[in-house]
Amino acid sequence: MDSANEDGLRGRGWRRRAYGYGVLLILAIGLLRAANRYLVDVANREPTVFLPKLVEELTGAVSFGALLPLLFLVLRRVRWTWYTHALLFSILSVVQTTLMIGLRRLLFGAMGMPGFAYGVAVWRYLMEVPTQLFFYAVIVTGLWLFDRYREGQARELRAAQLESALSEARLEALRLQLNPHFLFNTLNAVSELMYERPRVADEMLSRIGELLRATLSATAQEHRLADEWRLVALYMDIQRVRFGEGLDARVENDPALDELRIPFLLLQPLVENAIEHGGAGVERRVLIDASRQAGQLMVRIRDYGGGPSTHGGHGIGLGNVHARLRHLYGDEAGVRLDPVAEGGSVVTVWLPARRWAA
Repeated sequence: MDSANEDGLRGRGWRRRAYGYGVLLILAIGLLRAANRYLVDVANREPTVFLPKLVEELTGAVSFGALLPLLFLVLRRVRWTWYTHALLFSILSVVQTTLMIGLRRLLFGAMGMPGFAYGVAVWRYLMEVPTQLFFYAVIVTGLWLFDRYREGQARELRAAQLESALSEARLEALRLQLNPHFLFNTLNAVSELMYERPRVADEMLSRIGELLRATLSATAQEHRLADEWRLVALYMDIQRVRFGEGLDARVENDPALDELRIPFLLLQPLVENAIEHGGAGVERRVLIDASRQAGQLMVRIRDYGGGPSTHGGHGIGLGNVHARLRHLYGDEAGVRLDPVAEGGSVVTVWLPARRWAA
């Protein structure tokens, strides 16, 4: 069964329940009003027969209730002004009183009870107005409040949908910003190698193709940490082709953390920064590790560069990582860059340790 049919069945079920509750409420009002009149007579030491009072009040409640669906329909279709309410209430009052009198005459005759003394018909119609006006005002006020509630709910839903769409758009923009940044830097490195070391440049392009295929096939903002390690490994292979033995980049991963969630391609710009600033001259050292602490996944990218003076080059990577983490996790996640006394720096990323559910 598709969702449209399910929604239709759910809507019809809700309407049937509403009609059922409405009938019960109308009968309860008639019963309570009859009981009130009977007990007033008892309190005045003038006890009367209960059944006629019950018939009178039930016919009054049922005749009013029978007009409610039409009343709701009209109220939904007309502009709410004082003269439309005056006209609508006048018609409702006359029709309901006429229907009530007819039901009472019919039932009293069918049950063999003495006929009801209506007196002058005009006064009978007028004496019903206060009760009818009270219930009419309750219905109109309740309907107005219900409409305001539904409008508020609809506004909140639209606001939530817009906020979600905006957040997704911002995250996608951040991701699209990262990919050209990485591609530009890598192709620039290929151009440097193309004439002096063509085989190395060819191998580097092959690895770039693998990484791009992996990134373009992604459809979600998050994936498993194991998948993120695979992308990091592909990127480090590209850089190993570029730097050869001059790059010492290692990942110390714990297989127990492989099923934890992490934003797609979050670590690549941080690893890129670490490699760029991981040392001067011949040797560049980078160490990446992850751990779980107090319900959080902690990832550290350590470089062994020249110390605080190199920190300015981390700008775009840290900025994008910080923005993505804030959009996805709020205050539960963050990124921090700290200098290391022995030289270089360490970037620490923390986010909620949540398992991946495929």
